[in-house]
Amino acid sequence: LWIFIICYVAYISLIFEAYMRLKPINHYKEKLIPRVSTRSLVAQRLHQMILGRVHLIVTNETNKHFLKPIENERLYSLDVSSLKKKKTLGGIRLKRTWASNLSKVNKAPQKSPPQYEGEPYSQWCRPKVMPYLIYLHDAEKGHIETFMYEAKDEDFGSSDASKLDTWVFDQVESFFKNAHEDSKLKERLHQDRIVFFLHLLGIDTNGHAHKPHSEEYQRNIEIVDTGVKKVQKMFEEFYKDNKTAFVFTSDHGMTDWGSHGAGDPSETEVPIVAWGAGFAAPEDPSKFRERMLYDDRVEKWGLAHVRRHDMNQADLAPLMASVIGIPVPVNSMGSLPVEYMNASEMYKAEALFANCRQLLFQYRTKRAQKEKDTLGLFYRPFQLLMPDREMEMLTDIRKHIKDEEYQEAIDLSHYLMSLSERGLDYYHNYDRPALTATITLGFLGWIVLVICHLLQDHSAVLRMGGNTVEGRRAQRQSLVWPVLLTLWGTAAFLLLSIQNAPLQYYLYFLTPVGLWWLVYQRLGSLRVAMLIITAFNMVWEVGIRFLFIFVGIEILVVSFFLRPILSVGLLCLGLWPVVMYSLQGSAETSMRLGWFGACVLLASFTFVPVVGKEAFYPAVEFAGLASFCVGAFFIYRIGGAQVPNVMYVQGVAVVASVYLVHTTAFSIQQQEGLPPINQYMAWAILGMSFIFPLLGSRIVLGRLMSVSAALLCPFLLLSIRHEAFFYLALTIAMYLWLILEYYLAGENVQLAALKHAMWDADKTKDTGRVLEWSDLRRAYFYLFFIMLAFFGTGNIASINSFDPSFVYCFVTVFSPFVMGSLLLFKTIIPFLLVTCFFQAICTLIQVPQQAMFYMFLVMSDFMALQFFFLIRTEGSWLDIGASLSHFIICMATTVFLMLLLLIAKFLTTFNLIKSSGKEEPVLLSHVNTARPHRD
Repeated sequence: LWIFIICYVAYISLIFEAYMRLKPINHYKEKLIPRVSTRSLVAQRLHQMILGRVHLIVTNETNKHFLKPIENERLYSLDVSSLKKKKTLGGIRLKRTWASNLSKVNKAPQKSPPQYEGEPYSQWCRPKVMPYLIYLHDAEKGHIETFMYEAKDEDFGSSDASKLDTWVFDQVESFFKNAHEDSKLKERLHQDRIVFFLHLLGIDTNGHAHKPHSEEYQRNIEIVDTGVKKVQKMFEEFYKDNKTAFVFTSDHGMTDWGSHGAGDPSETEVPIVAWGAGFAAPEDPSKFRERMLYDDRVEKWGLAHVRRHDMNQADLAPLMASVIGIPVPVNSMGSLPVEYMNASEMYKAEALFANCRQLLFQYRTKRAQKEKDTLGLFYRPFQLLMPDREMEMLTDIRKHIKDEEYQEAIDLSHYLMSLSERGLDYYHNYDRPALTATITLGFLGWIVLVICHLLQDHSAVLRMGGNTVEGRRAQRQSLVWPVLLTLWGTAAFLLLSIQNAPLQYYLYFLTPVGLWWLVYQRLGSLRVAMLIITAFNMVWEVGIRFLFIFVGIEILVVSFFLRPILSVGLLCLGLWPVVMYSLQGSAETSMRLGWFGACVLLASFTFVPVVGKEAFYPAVEFAGLASFCVGAFFIYRIGGAQVPNVMYVQGVAVVASVYLVHTTAFSIQQQEGLPPINQYMAWAILGMSFIFPLLGSRIVLGRLMSVSAALLCPFLLLSIRHEAFFYLALTIAMYLWLILEYYLAGENVQLAALKHAMWDADKTKDTGRVLEWSDLRRAYFYLFFIMLAFFGTGNIASINSFDPSFVYCFVTVFSPFVMGSLLLFKTIIPFLLVTCFFQAICTLIQVPQQAMFYMFLVMSDFMALQFFFLIRTEGSWLDIGASLSHFIICMATTVFLMLLLLIAKFLTTFNLIKSSGKEEPVLLSHVNTARPHRD
């Protein structure tokens, strides 16, 4: 176990070291700003307005909007997300354009406040944005003025959240009124290079709560449009110099059903509207046909006559910095879109040259660090941008500017920036080949080690062939292995020491050496296994079995990308008892048909659209009532005496959950908010769900039924569509799986005995039972159902998406921790259901759970190794996050399953009330291990 923990920690951190680690620069050695006088600044101040989220839609009133770009005033574009242009993390990347030290982004901002690189700053925003700016180094010096409303005002259940945006505009108006009366404040506001920031979150809240095509959302657009017009007028009346630059945009978009977080264009594209001092007026697109970006939406927007300037989101940082003449943030990866600027050609060339030097400064820093850390014998510089080439290009750019050849200077600056970006990518990925080889060798060593451990301690391999002459000969250890491993470890240690590598690199590069040394010590069991397979002419049989397991694992791998592929695996699982066993009689036929039907029913969910697009609460209510009826029928079939009394209370809880879903949905639709009594009842049901099973009996079927009902109640309260039907289908499939495993595991087993089977963990801890082929199949079934529970009604995109409607029965006021915890708990519920039934199967059939855990390790790590080579570092946030999530999920599966097994054991075996009966548990006798099991 301790080896597993070390490897898990090492390889999770190693992935981030190889793919995601960035070392931001803390400060410039020089301030890289355009070399022009203050009088030449194109704008004296900047006003940035950020909508929480915006949905690109068109209405009949669009042409009347103040923000609609017209020929002589405003430029517009679509802001497109891409990781290569966005090296900052999280949803506050736009705000961090003025505070770009992200070296400790994962720590609390109070403990690692980023250095402030901008000028005096005033902002009106939501509370969640504040921690990232309020703790800046210069905040104590009066550089930043902040105003925010209370967190409770952000209520998704309110009738209309546009009041959040109205509050912002009212506060701005009050602020400028005070400035007329406060001479010191007025003097500060007339300084150069001031930034004003407005965060308009009401439109986001209305989008989540009422959806983008609702009247509330459309009305909120009108309010924002009017507010922006009002704010511009306030600036014009206060300053009276036409030196204010305005930027209006959003951090990301929103789907038609009010969610975000995936990779749909409606979520990754947002509008940018820029006007005022420093920004060029719109131009006729006919002049730029070769560079014009055009799609059908342009016609719908009525903007075919205006050129569209699309940009990457990170390009806003150099644009806003250049407009008011301050340094581009040192860690910015953006490229200044000079066509946005209304300035002299000299200023454009100087501003882009400053942006070029800022990016080149990052490249030089990264190169110098790598030269310092790498042994000269192994150092390979980036050939396209050597120091002499840098100086030559910088000299040429300065010469072009001096000779007033500004377009040539701009073109050469763009080329140097592209080389700097390629060089940054080169040095960022410099150690990746070595780290990739280390991870691969470590994974292979770990998988082989676990297989050897299974063969040595949990199989009959050594018992069958270890004492024979050939077996003892196969277990002899070769001297070649220790020599090679010693040379490998010594060379790695010396290279790391000479290059002064960080301490974690010793863990990364020496862990595979230790793993393969342990493999060397246990390799004899693998040789004996190969000897037995050869001696009994089982090569083809074993090969076919492993081929089936390999195909099964590949189905799970593909399911991460193509959810319907799980239906293929379910059909194979449904045919398992038909192909592997010849069952006769009406009872056996009913079991086979029921099992196959349950698998087909589950397979149908993989073709249904993922949950989250639109809420349909009648489906949840009907699923809850159907579950109640199925439970009543099950109680009738197994007999009331075998059912704990608490089940009747849980039946009432199921009906109450359906009632809460119905009344809460109705109240939200009527814009009356979440009724307090509903909220209290929902939290009470959630809390009691974990207590009800502990009041049940020790009878297996009765306890499982109590656990299923206990998990059903919170799942209903957290559902919005058909996922509750999936839970019902999964529960039925689990009961049939338990019955089939119980019936097929032993000889002359009567199904009637299962009604009286009881939990008795003490007698199943150490039975001396070795592994069978059927145990490998059971381990795969469990892993398959875990993955099915994860992707049955969703995918990576739907899980990443944020939609507060899932938690309306519990909370409507925005609370990321509470909402995230509830959504995580909903995701875990199907896992826990599957694990409880698997715990029952292991108990009844006396399967060695420790050995099963090792088989999970092998299968999940084999999947993780494949996902490791599929990790991406470029593309949309969804592409990058999904590829990394695939690897993390597989790596975390085994740890997660350990916790699930502990929780399942607690829910199924622990009792708050001691049983007065003296019943003996019904357990199967040991299956004969003298020969491989047929399954």
